[in-house]
Amino acid sequence: MNYHLNHNGQDLGIFPLSELRQRRAAGELTGAEFVWCEGMAGWQTLEFILQQSTPPKVAPASAPKSNSNRIIAAVLAVGAVLFILAGISTALVLKRVMHRAQAAVAAEGESSEPASGSASAMEAASRPVETNPETYTVKQVTERNRDFRVRQYVEGYRERGERNPATDALALGYLENWIADNYGGPVNTNLPQLAILGNQLATNAACTDPLVLTAVAVESVELHESIQRLERAVRGFENSKHLGYPKFYATVMLRNKLIQNRNERIPVLDALAVQRLKEALADGSITAADQDTIGEILISGWANNFFERNGDAVVAAVVERGKPLAWLALVLGGELEINNAWRARGTGYAGSVSEAGWKGFSEHLGEARKQLTKAWQMRRTAPLAACRMMTVALGDSDIGEMRLWFDRTVAAQVDYAGAWNEMRWGLRPRWYGTPGAMLAFGATAVNTHRFDTDVPRKLFDVIADLETELNLPAGQHIYGRADVWPQVQEMYEGYVAATTDETQRGWRSTYAVVAYLAGKNDIACQQLAALNWAPNYGSLTGWGRDLSLLGPEMAARTSDQATQVAQAEAQRQTGDLAGALKLYQEIPATNLSPAAQIFVGERLAALTMESRLQAGEWVNFLPTTTNLTGWQVERGQCRLLPDGALEVQADQNGHLLYSRVRMGTDFEVTGKFEVVRSSDQAFQAGLALGLPQWENQNWLAFRIKRNTNEGDVASVSKHWTVQRILSPLPLDSRVNSFLFRFQDGKVTASINGHEVFRNVAPPKNSLLATDDFRLGLGAFNDSNATTIRYANLQVRQLSKR
Repeated sequence: MNYHLNHNGQDLGIFPLSELRQRRAAGELTGAEFVWCEGMAGWQTLEFILQQSTPPKVAPASAPKSNSNRIIAAVLAVGAVLFILAGISTALVLKRVMHRAQAAVAAEGESSEPASGSASAMEAASRPVETNPETYTVKQVTERNRDFRVRQYVEGYRERGERNPATDALALGYLENWIADNYGGPVNTNLPQLAILGNQLATNAACTDPLVLTAVAVESVELHESIQRLERAVRGFENSKHLGYPKFYATVMLRNKLIQNRNERIPVLDALAVQRLKEALADGSITAADQDTIGEILISGWANNFFERNGDAVVAAVVERGKPLAWLALVLGGELEINNAWRARGTGYAGSVSEAGWKGFSEHLGEARKQLTKAWQMRRTAPLAACRMMTVALGDSDIGEMRLWFDRTVAAQVDYAGAWNEMRWGLRPRWYGTPGAMLAFGATAVNTHRFDTDVPRKLFDVIADLETELNLPAGQHIYGRADVWPQVQEMYEGYVAATTDETQRGWRSTYAVVAYLAGKNDIACQQLAALNWAPNYGSLTGWGRDLSLLGPEMAARTSDQATQVAQAEAQRQTGDLAGALKLYQEIPATNLSPAAQIFVGERLAALTMESRLQAGEWVNFLPTTTNLTGWQVERGQCRLLPDGALEVQADQNGHLLYSRVRMGTDFEVTGKFEVVRSSDQAFQAGLALGLPQWENQNWLAFRIKRNTNEGDVASVSKHWTVQRILSPLPLDSRVNSFLFRFQDGKVTASINGHEVFRNVAPPKNSLLATDDFRLGLGAFNDSNATTIRYANLQVRQLSKR
């Protein structure tokens, strides 16, 4: 399984899970990054994905960050997998550890003993969720987090910033919009997009304030540029008037992004970050009122990995501040003990753990239980301590106690994602649950009817879990199952009824997709009709198949020509291209709505080209109409020129578009591209293979590029990532031609007549579609402005060798 990796809005590439796990264990990733792969309904944190996998042996990792919620500790989940794979009874091992932990805390009173150890998984999953008038939601927590950032950055810049009149207004506007983008609030729409404005500020010699440079660094699309800006910020903070918190943030973020000289620099940056944290605790930038925010940051946020490496020093620094930060000290102390428990146990198979290892594991979990329980008793309205106790219970107790601490967590904040995700994990069959109990928990979420929160949507996460347990291939889903669909329908109907305007539009769009995938075309059409057959495009990606024409297709399937459309589609699916093309040609356009006309036109264009390709012809591989019929544009602005060339102006992430023609997996392409404009002499152009949708990772890229970091190179990569094969070669600054062949899963390519790859296996991508293989154009953008012109592109299908 390969995952698209994203952090702070920056695409970091596409990687196999094994590599992500290794990089997480090595400290190269924090776990707070977001990942997505084909078949997932939405993004999840890396740590959450790691905790759901089943590796045979892996170093433990800690919990991820939360965008008002982030998720659990995968370490305990990994431990369970190790037990299972070692052939040892998980239940017996856990019972042994549980008895030790309970003995260590027997004197702790009401909350240290499991309250419902005999509870069944179904009972624990089905129990209704109870809240009270004081229960918080993400909305309230986000407001608190926003106020914290306004104080640190906007007010910090106003009071202590290096305010040059030449950039002051833009810098202040950037900080305000940056916070609004992440935490809500008013947005100054007169300013450029964050990435664009950030580039303007970073390249302006008048902008020297390190706090502003920090903010523009984390929004940079290009990793190297982000690191350079953070380096400037960390140096600039040395002699600035700014307080400790933004200095701490910049230092940790630099460490998180660092890709060179890591072994030498990480200890130095860690030591500096500890010093900056101490400054923040002493200078008032972190106060007693900020304990919840800082606890989330250190345990499940962007500083999670920093805390894991420097837990003793961090806890000591907080303890030193005394009674005002007593709750935070207990929570961090409990988290430190969880980490220590796994250090004592080790990362090997259960059978390899020594008696001393089990003893240390039990004792440290027992100490974690003590400190986290005290923290919960001190502040029952804060969800973090109770949620971390779910992690302890996962390792040393049972599903009954997990549900006890789940109830205590959601009583504090009903939509605290860590609690819902941890409970889902505990209900997996590999732990304490069953598939039936998993579905029951999804129903429990829907039955809260808290459509003002994310809670009912947790059902969708449960379904994704079930699909993982079933090992369904990408593109296949269980939404239409008789025991699944009623709850799915209730969830979507609830959100549609509870929302308005653009929010409702988003729910209707996704509802239409899920209904379509469930085989409920009548409901899909009902929702699409309410959207004038134009759903939000973002709702159409990430499902394992091309749904870009869903609205027009449903319009055609419900038109007066519905029977003929259905017959044509059936013939298309069975490979009768001539029959399908004939049926579509016979449909009179006058009998169709505008949306249905679009669909028929798209099918005619694609089937015509597919028929020619099937006959072995060389075919023009560029749009032939000004409205780009037959193509889906993902990134950039495209313009068809009178001579048939296609001119593409990249956006901040590059340019990407793909043909809706089913290309097959064996073909060759020839053509050229011209660099019309580049703001800094760097450029990229190329091809995309598979299902080249921006948010997906199930595609490969062939790129020809020039930039300051790599020079002139040809690249074959997964998506636009560092998982790649490079071949250096001299490029022309203006026009370059290429021949690219993809046959039997291997790449052969020449550029300007020079062979750069011969039968090379591209980076492995297990999600590369083979039954819906598309071909597109595109390349990344190196934080510059480019316009590329593609010309004379021809493609033909090849036979397998």
